[in-house]
Amino acid sequence: MRISNRLIVSGLIWGFALRIMGEGSAGAVHFLVNISIPVILLFLLFQLRALGAGDIKLLSVAGGFLTAGQLMYLIAATFLSAAIIGAGKLVYRKGILRQREGKTLIHFSLAILIGYLITIWGCVIAQN
Repeated sequence: MRISNRLIVSGLIWGFALRIMGEGSAGAVHFLVNISIPVILLFLLFQLRALGAGDIKLLSVAGGFLTAGQLMYLIAATFLSAAIIGAGKLVYRKGILRQREGKTLIHFSLAILIGYLITIWGCVIAQN
């Protein structure tokens, strides 16, 4: 249940390279701002152990590819997806979930993927 740091670093490198190629030096500033937003917004949830560091890093990588508005939409869509996944697990298993230290676990990276797809799909539809 860990997200590889190699995956995170390669995503950050690609995001930075694409921003520089697309926006020039202003892209570097946008990149740094966007990868910082999830860390700043979700730090409290990390401290409360509601989110793992890998989940926040994965959202930061996604932020490197998105605008700030799209990133905020991604975070909202991710938490909505996680809520639906969690509710679905509760209904499916009638409240008996795999537990560790009394906490219900879901793979938040799946919710991030779903949120990212929703964000990208919404942007494509908005452009058409």
